[in-house]
Formats: sequence, structure tokens, C-alpha cells
Amino acid sequence: MPVSGHESMQHTSTQHESTQEAVMNVLVNEAEPGAADHAIELLEAAGHRVVRCHERGDASFPCAALVPGSTCPLRNPGVDVAVTVRRHPRARPSLLEDGIACALRARVPVVVSGTVLLNPYEELGAEVVEGEHVVGAVERMTVAASPNHSAIATDALRSALHSHTGDVIATVVRSRSGLQVELEALPAVVRAAVKRAIPRVIAALRDYDRGALRIDVSIVESRAPMA
Repeated sequence: MPVSGHESMQHTSTQHESTQEAVMNVLVNEAEPGAADHAIELLEAAGHRVVRCHERGDASFPCAALVPGSTCPLRNPGVDVAVTVRRHPRARPSLLEDGIACALRARVPVVVSGTVLLNPYEELGAEVVEGEHVVGAVERMTVAASPNHSAIATDALRSALHSHTGDVIATVVRSRSGLQVELEALPAVVRAAVKRAIPRVIAALRDYDRGALRIDVSIVESRAPMA
């Protein structure tokens, strides 16, 4: 039976309850005015809620976080994935893409769509897609393990257990509701020791991703050596 460890930030417990009608909250930026129009149509047709740093036609400054009566969408309602759409090759972010830097800083998964040549985000872990595939990429990002989160959790787990590579591994999936962490261990690894390692795994993830609303941990038993 899976063992669960749990940490939550109390002041955010009701924040995402009001947005459950949407499948996902997607922060959409664009490099050029109107570049994201079609992507927004596709995302909304798929049932997802689109939130923005700049509404269409607005100037690049101020962003939503600085507009009186508004708030940063990364904080409220919270974001599962951030998307930017680009019409032309660009080696640097445009002024309208300021939310993507904020999303990366908040450890939110990022998708770059459209003309992706020379984009500066791929080396920072962003997913790169073209054309009509933006919806599939967004949906995939919310169920796929985060490489950086998973690596950090695995390192913390192995350090706590003084474990050899291949005995244990951690997999972390991130969404606006928090982090889902699965600790996988070979039968030879003492289960009680894995339980004792949970606080160290949570601490390492919290240090890396301070914006995660909660961290849920489960333990599963593996039948085969892991990389």
C-alpha cells in the first residue's frame, strides 16, 4: 500500500478550487501582437482556461500584476503550463514575452510554439512544438515528469539513503495544485528508510520550487534496476 507524505501551504488551499471547471490553466504569451490568437482558440476549444499577462492590444508594460485591480496569473488563479507563440525567429525574448521568464523562475513548464528557430527558452527546459500541436504539448506537459524536479528529488533520496545508483529513483509531476512525487525503490531497500527520507526530499523540492502549493509523496516498489 503506498505510503504518503504531505506538505501544503495553508494560505493557498482555496485558490485553485474555484478554477476546477477548466481542464488546465494555461498562461499564454506571444512574441508579436496577435501571434497567439490561433493557439488561444485551440486551447479554449479543448476546454482549457487561458490567462494572460497582457490582453490583446495592451502595451507590453505594465503586466497584469501591476495593473490596479488585477493580479499576476501565476499567483491567482495559478498556472499549469505557460505558452509563448512566435511568428518570427528571435534569439531574445520580446517585451510581450515577459511572463515566460516569470514562469521559468516559478518552475512552471513552458511550451514554445510557432516559429521556434533561435528561441532562447529551449536550453532552459522549454518544450518546442509547431502549429496545431500546441494543445497536445500543453496536455503532455501536465502529466509528464519534470526532469529538473525529478533529478533534485532523486539526488536527495539517494543522499539520504546513501544509496547506489539504480536502487531508488524519484519521479515528480508538477501542476498548479502542487507536486506529485513518487519514490520508487527496489525490494532490497528498507521501506522504513525510504519513509525517513521523505522530509529530505520535500525540503530539496521546496528549496527548488518555492511556489509549489503542496508536495504529495508516495512510495512504490520496483521490480527492476533503475538508471
